[in-house]
Parts: sequence; structure tokens; C-alpha cells
Amino acid sequence: LRALLVAEADLGERIMRALILRRVNLIQGGVGGPVLIGPSHSAGVVRLQGFLTRNGQPHHLLDPAHDRDAAELIARYSPKPQDWPLVVAASGAVLRNPNETELARAIGMIGGAKDDRIYDVAVVGCGPAGLATAVYAASEGLSVAVLDIRAFGGQAGASARIENYLGFPTGISGQALTARAFTQAQKFGADIMIPVTVKSLDCTRKDGAFSVALDGCDPLRSRAVVVA
Repeated sequence: LRALLVAEADLGERIMRALILRRVNLIQGGVGGPVLIGPSHSAGVVRLQGFLTRNGQPHHLLDPAHDRDAAELIARYSPKPQDWPLVVAASGAVLRNPNETELARAIGMIGGAKDDRIYDVAVVGCGPAGLATAVYAASEGLSVAVLDIRAFGGQAGASARIENYLGFPTGISGQALTARAFTQAQKFGADIMIPVTVKSLDCTRKDGAFSVALDGCDPLRSRAVVVA
């Protein structure tokens, strides 16, 4: 599909537009993606909703105060407030008040290198600079991995309005601007892993590659590392 998107410009534009509009529709409608079950005011719900929203992930909430089935599930499986929310992933896995990394793994945001893969470029930081690096490198046919501890967009992604960015004379929200770059990087095949904490860089090249140590994951190997 990615090869088709790149090779057939007109068809690729139609497919990309359809996928983007579908995602926007799911987010606006509060449907699709993981199901959060818990009181809307609880700290766990607010934390996970914030994480999913910043990363453009569709999700929906079932509040036991308004949903009888949700109340029964909470009473049966997670009566203690520290277990809220329950999260049901598309795979059917049920998590009790997971942290962001556990949730990301459950919904496929963190894949990780397989079969001792060596990337051409590893980008640490998924702000505008990191996303630009990913887009240009991946569009030239390089294999790219992008790592960030919180969400794509960096500080720009949290800006309500950006009015001095080239090509947008009427301004654009930071979320909208960086989401375009995020989608563009994915279109060209960049592997974006969020949230992943980069601990250290081993500059001793083995088989022509550096080793990037990650918290809770196997090291990632790459021929070049860009700290953005």
C-alpha cells in the first residue's frame, strides 16, 4: 500500500485523504480505538485521554455514571479507584489503569525492531525537526525510526495557533500542522514509536551501526542517529 501511495500520486492522494478524513471522523465522533471504562473525572481517565488525544488516536469512554453496562463491569472487575480506568484494546486485551507505555503497546503504537533490524536513521525527538528529518529521509528510501517520550509535535504540537510558519498565511493550530507531518512520515514508511524513553547512545559501531538503549525495550540499531 505504501509503495502504491508513493508510485501513483493521484490515487495515493485519494487514499491518504480518505484515511485522514476517516480518522478525523472517528476522533470527532468519539468512536473506534481502545475503550476506556471509568469515571470521566478520575485521574487515570484524564491522563490516558490526554495521551491518546495528543497522539491523534481514536478512542471512546464509557462512564459508569451514565452507562449501566460500564457500571456493572467496574463493579465486577475493578471496584477499587486505583484500578480505574479499565482499557479494552481491539485485540480483546483488558488492562487495569495502564501507564502510557503499556497502552501504546496494546494498541500497536510501539512495535520495535524485529530480527535484529538495522535502520538507516534513528531520530530521537518527534517535534517539527524530528518529523522533518523523518519525512525527508523516508521519502528518499531510507529506513527510519522515530522515538519520543510523550507525543508527536513537541512544543509546536501543543500550540493553539501558529501564524509564522511558512505556507500558512492565515495560521494553523500546532496539532493540525504537526499531525500533517506525522501522517506524511508514516506515508513514506517511517516507524514512529511513542512513548519510548531513550536512555543512552553506544557510539561503538558494530556491523556499521550505533546502538540506542531504550527503557523497557531491546536496543535499537541504526547507521545514523539524529538527536532532534
